[in-house]
Amino acid sequence: MTRNLPDLRPDSLLLSRGSRLLLFACTAILGYILTGLLTTLLLYKFGAASPRVLRIAALGQDILALIAPAVVTAAMVTRLPAQLLEIRGGVRSRMWVAALAVMVVAAPAMNVVISFNESIEFTGALAPVMDMLRSMEDNASAMIKVMQGTGTWADLLMNILIIGVAAGFSEELFFRGALQRLLSTGGMNAHAAIWVSALVFSAVHLQFFGFVPRMLLGAYFGYLLLWSRSIWLPAAAHALNNSIYVVAQWHYMRAGTPDVTVDNVGLGDTWPAAVASAVAAAALICLARKFRRESL
Repeated sequence: MTRNLPDLRPDSLLLSRGSRLLLFACTAILGYILTGLLTTLLLYKFGAASPRVLRIAALGQDILALIAPAVVTAAMVTRLPAQLLEIRGGVRSRMWVAALAVMVVAAPAMNVVISFNESIEFTGALAPVMDMLRSMEDNASAMIKVMQGTGTWADLLMNILIIGVAAGFSEELFFRGALQRLLSTGGMNAHAAIWVSALVFSAVHLQFFGFVPRMLLGAYFGYLLLWSRSIWLPAAAHALNNSIYVVAQWHYMRAGTPDVTVDNVGLGDTWPAAVASAVAAAALICLARKFRRESL
């Protein structure tokens, strides 16, 4: 049996639908500008070769560009900001298990999607654009590699906290708790709100060769919010997804990279793992939906 939870009444929201979204966009842009200034100052003062500097910059982005805009907007558009952002508990333990298990078993299937996205090529007049996009991806990967440090236990802990937990929570609060909820409470169909938010979530990362898998992840996190009515479930799933790769890269740095890794399982001769992964992930998603909570 599902547990009914009332959603925000239209008269509990201030400003018009368009004004709420405009306010959110303005606070997000301001947060982005402040993040840029902080990052520029840190890089100018200490250089880009320090994991500590990049970690501080990442935390600054989480707070200034993601958490602050979501919280400020919610506080300005309703007297029930926590309810707008779905900051509440009460998620069934069975839903926690099913939802988080998806992040583990779906990896081989997602690797196939990632490989497909990375194989997309444009030729002719668009070739320079592809070169620019690949250069941007390489630069982002290089910065993540520096942030990972030298493979110490302290590096692992810091990266789980920053790349996993902090990034997972802040991005979910911004894209699902704020953007998706502003769209759905403003009259947009819940499914449309999920996919629009997922598209924006993937686009703002400015990583074309990971666009499709990141959009699919964003949609999954959006449905977790819709079904659970709690931001903590998609935030935990997001954090687990990031942390899996943090731990894997940390392990490879210390022990060497094996032939089959978390990044290539499901590809080539290991394709049966991708098939099994897709089936298992679909079953677990259906199970998570079965335990959903509905609004009145």
